[in-house]
Amino acid sequence: MSIKCTVTTDLQAKDKNGYSGIQKHVEHDKKINHTNQDIVFSETQFNQYDKSPKTRAAIDQWNNEHFKDYVEEHDKHQREKGHAERQYGSVKNYLKRKKKATAVLTIGNMEVQSKLMQQFCPKTSYQEEKLPDGTTHLVFKLKDQNNQPIPDNIAVAKQFYGCFNRALIKATNNNVGWTLKDKSRVNVGDYLHRGRYATNNDEMGISHIHYELATFGMTRGGKKRAAHVTNSLNQALVSLHHAVTGKYCSGRDATKWFRANMDQYALKCLETELHKTYKVPQDKKILDFERKTKEDKTVQTGLSMEQLKAQHQEIADHQKAIQSLQSQADNLTNQKNDVQSQVATVTQHLKNIYEATTGHQAVDKDGDDLSLLEMANDVIRAARSSQKDKQQAEKDADAAKEKQTAAENQQKQLDQQLAHQRQQLQNLQNQISDAEEQIKQRKLQRIKAAQKEIDQNDLLDNNDQPITVTEANVTQMEQELDSWRQEERDNWETDKQDYQDELDNLNQEIITARTTKTELSTTNQQLTTQNQQLQNENTTVQNQINDYKNQLVDTIVENAPEHKVESSLLKPNETAQPVISDTGRQQHLRQTLKYLMDTTTKVLQKIKTEATNFINQITQTLTQPTQNQQNNPTSQHSPSLDLSNIKSSDKPFDYRKEQKLMNDPIIKLKKAILFATNDQLQKTSQQTKQSLKKQAEDEYEL
Repeated sequence: MSIKCTVTTDLQAKDKNGYSGIQKHVEHDKKINHTNQDIVFSETQFNQYDKSPKTRAAIDQWNNEHFKDYVEEHDKHQREKGHAERQYGSVKNYLKRKKKATAVLTIGNMEVQSKLMQQFCPKTSYQEEKLPDGTTHLVFKLKDQNNQPIPDNIAVAKQFYGCFNRALIKATNNNVGWTLKDKSRVNVGDYLHRGRYATNNDEMGISHIHYELATFGMTRGGKKRAAHVTNSLNQALVSLHHAVTGKYCSGRDATKWFRANMDQYALKCLETELHKTYKVPQDKKILDFERKTKEDKTVQTGLSMEQLKAQHQEIADHQKAIQSLQSQADNLTNQKNDVQSQVATVTQHLKNIYEATTGHQAVDKDGDDLSLLEMANDVIRAARSSQKDKQQAEKDADAAKEKQTAAENQQKQLDQQLAHQRQQLQNLQNQISDAEEQIKQRKLQRIKAAQKEIDQNDLLDNNDQPITVTEANVTQMEQELDSWRQEERDNWETDKQDYQDELDNLNQEIITARTTKTELSTTNQQLTTQNQQLQNENTTVQNQINDYKNQLVDTIVENAPEHKVESSLLKPNETAQPVISDTGRQQHLRQTLKYLMDTTTKVLQKIKTEATNFINQITQTLTQPTQNQQNNPTSQHSPSLDLSNIKSSDKPFDYRKEQKLMNDPIIKLKKAILFATNDQLQKTSQQTKQSLKKQAEDEYEL
């Protein structure tokens, strides 16, 4: 047998915070003190959330697409009218002043969930727990006695709640909608666009989903104002109904129509998920839709809750006093009637006595009834004639007289009490009239105060029209103003906290900046000192380089005075001059150190080559045999050796070094000089003099 199941879609547009105002409530963070004490935190792990930046960006984009043109047109109109301060500036600023919608979709109740758990889950996976009201509810047993997780039961719960999660998310998707006869498609998301959401499976009731709604609708327009876009929840529902049915209806009827369609679809989604997950045959129905309605009895007044309670208590006290006085008046009336009845009985009895005693009726000559006193006197007089009945007649007359007196006194007291009670009743009625008049005046004051506050704050209705407060809507307007003031206070507190946090951050940044400044100052001083040292060292090095350059240029001047700098290294239109001239010297000094070193090396290398050639020439001259030497080869030195002075060397023999020394021109020259003859020496001397003379002549020509 299928389970009777209700489905409810609760649409709300209460304040400007929207989903952000309930986000902490739906997240079920165990660290937060929730007002809802029926949360099973061990089952919070099965909730699903979507609060990603991508989802929030999608909502912003959707709003821009639907309201951008309207905001731009509105701002342009305000600028043209000279009211630039009334511009929205952006879609975000426009919607910031508007109420934001949220919704809750619930499938079933606690009893339905328990029956489904019993039907599809093993008995060992759940247990009964008592609610505060004494009823029981099935909860999954996720931990053992040692507080350790039970993997099998966790898997069962995940599978069970997964059905609800998928059904709730699918039922609220933006692509849910209707295919019309012309094959066109109308999606719910075109008018009620879902944003962030949270499924709650951990409350002791039934799984449900809280979700954010971005709303879009078109007003019908009128004589004074053309149709325009609005984010009113009611108008969005009316526009959705018109898009699907082609007919206009009231917001209440559109809400009923939307709920009827969405509730049926949501139950169908859960039915499909249960069939698919637990392999239930398609012909077996699990859930059967059931609709329950309940009329809410609400009392609307223009007072706050405390004032309302006080007024109700005061009226109840007045009514209670009136009822008490009325009861007393009724009692007095009854007593008066009783006394009058007793007086009538006594009078009738006395009449009977009178007629029996006197033998005629108790009336005077005019036919009016005699008074009790007259009848008593007549009875007494008549009784005198009968001695036998005299004593009894006197007693009866005295008794009747006493009763009459007592009845008259009691009647007077009752009349006085009744008059007093009537006066009190009249006073209470006057007080009630005064209270009603005060309430009426208070209502007028409330209307003026509400209208003044609305005008001062430039508040508009959902259609951006001016608000007029009347007796019919003053209560609603005061409630709206209370919500608006509370929201403004909340926004102020939030902004205050944000500014305080920003101030704290700025102070921290200032402290950090000051510390950094001190460190930078110290570092700057150190760097300044180092820079000064480097500058001094650089000056020293530069001076040394300049000295070295001068030395190199001096060397070039001394050994190659006609040397010139290549033209490619000179300034434009500058002619190269010999280094021996001032201009040439400056041209050389402007060149790089490497250039001067390379030039000096080349000059010295040239001198070295010339000197080497000269030495080789002298050596060759010294070693050439002369005519005298051929006839008498007598050496200028004794070739004999003193063997006693020869000592062994303590250094190892180096072949390469010895070969280098043997090839050294100076060594060869020294050896040639040692073995030269007089003729060779004379010839070499003459050759040297000629070479020096030629060099001197060349220098003189230069």
